[in-house]
Amino acid sequence: MLSFKFLNASISKKVSSLFVLLLSFLLVVIIYSIYKLNMIDNEMKEVAYVDIPLSQIMNEIEMLQLEQHILLEKFRLKEQAKESKPPKNKQFAYQKQQLRLLLDKAVKVIADSLSSHEIRYDLKSHQQIMLDIETYHQKSNVFEQQLLAMISTTHISDEKQRQLELMASELEASVSVILRRIETLTLEAGRYTEKHEQEFKLVNIALGFSALILGLILTTYIIRIFDYRIVRIKQQIRAFESSFRDDNSGLEVGGAVRSSQDELVELEQDLKLMMRRLTKEIINREQVEQQLLVLATQDKLTGAYNRHKWDEQLTIHLDLARRGSKFSLLLLDIDHFKGINDQHGHQVGDQILQHLVATFKARLRSVDLLFRVGGEEFAILLPMQGVAAASQVAEQLRRIVEQLTESDLPTYTISVGVTEFCDNDSEESMFKRADQALYLAKSGGRNRVQSA
Repeated sequence: MLSFKFLNASISKKVSSLFVLLLSFLLVVIIYSIYKLNMIDNEMKEVAYVDIPLSQIMNEIEMLQLEQHILLEKFRLKEQAKESKPPKNKQFAYQKQQLRLLLDKAVKVIADSLSSHEIRYDLKSHQQIMLDIETYHQKSNVFEQQLLAMISTTHISDEKQRQLELMASELEASVSVILRRIETLTLEAGRYTEKHEQEFKLVNIALGFSALILGLILTTYIIRIFDYRIVRIKQQIRAFESSFRDDNSGLEVGGAVRSSQDELVELEQDLKLMMRRLTKEIINREQVEQQLLVLATQDKLTGAYNRHKWDEQLTIHLDLARRGSKFSLLLLDIDHFKGINDQHGHQVGDQILQHLVATFKARLRSVDLLFRVGGEEFAILLPMQGVAAASQVAEQLRRIVEQLTESDLPTYTISVGVTEFCDNDSEESMFKRADQALYLAKSGGRNRVQSA
């Protein structure tokens, strides 16, 4: 049974290992097949280039021996008929020359094959055949000499004739023995080659069947791995989905039986559904986070930044100013705002605050920051502006507010204190200096701008 640790390993590594195993097995089959084919090819070459030529040579020698035998019989019949004219010895000389050539050719075939290591099957038998051929060659020379000697004489005794016939019979028997040995070697080599072919065929069948079984096992194993992984992924999807789903929303994932689809299609659909729900959940959470960020940094009534955002941005701009940048601070207040609330009510007072912030946002730059730091008190950070430019901006805002006429709102004015960053300034010192300028603007009659 497969271990849990191996099931949890990398699928790519497992599949790669399995295919390497299968390919290694097939490589062994191929190497073995090449080896067996090379062996069979060498054996067939030995039969084709050694044994068959030897058989052909010995057949020719046998024919020459037969011709000599026939010639010897003719000579014996003539001798019995008392013919005085002996046969010509040219025929014997020609046969002797042909026989020598054939014997030399046979010996050369075996000697060359032995020296080049082409003979691999039954090496001793081939060496013995070569020795037999050489022995036969020697006996044949003796026979030829005696035969020629008898032909040159006018009378041959019966004893000489019997000796000659006996030697001819021995030579014929030697040729027969050599031929039988060569034929036996050829047949044995053929049977040996056929045996190798049968073994090769059976081994290939066995190896092919083994490869098939191994492929089926590997395929089954891979399918089990994927099934196991798919079940695990589905379980994790359901667990993940259940962590943020509503009471009735999680029935979609894996809830319906989809027997007409395979596991990968079902897994794909579960993943798509989970991604849709996750995307929706992320969007909802981003919206909530955005709303929380707005609530944490903006004034609920006016939409201006609140005191928390003021502390954060003032610290940032002070750090930038200490590195060489500059900025200015406007601190402003609505004149007689308490009297407006007392005369017209707090609802009108809130509308004036909202109207003031909307007016400022329409006139300020995108980099300028507007904060509500108190009931009717506001602060404006002007990046990259000195006190002179900031005073001009403050004066423009004061005039805009002074000239506003709204039918449903009473007229009102503002007082503004202006200051810019100085060396060694802190949050307290800069705010205190702007607050002092605002106090001077109020004490000087209100509806005016005062710099410090």
